[in-house]
Amino acid sequence: MKLEIPCLMDDLPLSPEAVRVYVAIARSVAEYQEFPSVERITSRCFGKRYALGKTHTNLALTELIKWNLVKGEPGSYTLTQPEEWKIPGGVA
Repeated sequence: MKLEIPCLMDDLPLSPEAVRVYVAIARSVAEYQEFPSVERITSRCFGKRYALGKTHTNLALTELIKWNLVKGEPGSYTLTQPEEWKIPGGVA
């Protein structure tokens, strides 16, 4: 399995939590061809800090949706292609 994260992520003002959640989603899609639940993302990304982690996961998903890296709503979402991302200043 080869996971490539587009370098366009460097141009987005993403929080560390949002980057962590994006990588967890991308890894799950690449390895298992499935989109993980919010609970699974939280478990993978934030481990023992589950209660606070679930809040971080939902905020990160909202952030990823804002920049169009993810479409939909938590629990029902898909990854988008980098060409669809909203890059500040329109840089692509």
